[in-house]
Amino acid sequence: MNTKAIVLAAVLAAVAGSPALAKSHKAVHNFRQAHAQVDTRAAVAVPDPYGVYVDGKEIGRDPDPAIRSSIGDEYYQLQGH
Repeated sequence: MNTKAIVLAAVLAAVAGSPALAKSHKAVHNFRQAHAQVDTRAAVAVPDPYGVYVDGKEIGRDPDPAIRSSIGDEYYQLQGH
């Protein structure tokens, strides 16, 4: 077999194999996209760790626990409790 025939065979093999590779890549992309969606119920169910909540409603937020306590105290003072 001469080199032209070998090169031609390699080119034909690459061209013939490229649609199969493209199809499998598309299938993997579709699979990933379908399973990458976020369940919004789970996202809503987790409260903010820095949030201050009263009756399920966030009234403020701060990373400092002392400030969060002050936010809660001030809320109850303003509400007349």
